Amino acid sequence: MTPTRYLAALAAAAALLFMLGGLHGVEAGPADTDCAVAQTAFGDCTGYVAGVEDKLSPRCCRGLADIRDMAPTFDRRRALCACIHKEMLAAGKVVTRRAATLPARCGVRISFLPTAHAFDCYRIPRTD
Repeated sequence: MTPTRYLAALAAAAALLFMLGGLHGVEAGPADTDCAVAQTAFGDCTGYVAGVEDKLSPRCCRGLADIRDMAPTFDRRRALCACIHKEMLAAGKVVTRRAATLPARCGVRISFLPTAHAFDCYRIPRTD
């Protein structure tokens, strides 16, 4: 399923990566674009996970569902986990309890969401 809510972000990221690739001889692959889209989608959750915002945004929950749908295979789940983990690290503080309960609070089954700075995306269980 293509995450339609982030189509504009996907198009902008793809255009930027294409332009940079044309200028510097670097080719951007679908994994780079998926990572940018996942980070944008998770961006709506970072304030809550960092403890800055008390209320969970409905956009965060929609973003989690889109991220889940972008990862039908184990390799994609691992790659998107790493992308989201980078986003969490860049945000700074992570309230582990909030990150760990985020999927349940949103009603989204997502098994590869990082929950702490020390989270290891290469240790997520294989489910396919």
